[in-house]
Amino acid sequence: MQTKIILSGKDLELVEDRDYDLAIEAAKSVFASHGADPLACEAANQKFCDDVELDRDEALHCAIWEAANYEACKAATIGWMSRDVDLYILVKG
Repeated sequence: MQTKIILSGKDLELVEDRDYDLAIEAAKSVFASHGADPLACEAANQKFCDDVELDRDEALHCAIWEAANYEACKAATIGWMSRDVDLYILVKG
């Protein structure tokens, strides 16, 4: 099964189709630039959110996850007056 990256959140309906696609590509680009598996990054981020101790690789995966999420949200909200929105990436394996 191929990993699928999606955008989610309460403000998803405000994202235009073109910007949605740009957001997904932005996230994919971050993962690819680090040679990182999005599922491994998501798993590490979940451990972080659950306040579980991380090893060095997991901490790096969390940083990559945050970068991918930031770039996706930035691409999705380009031109918006406010970036205080509820949008985030999810991965499905």
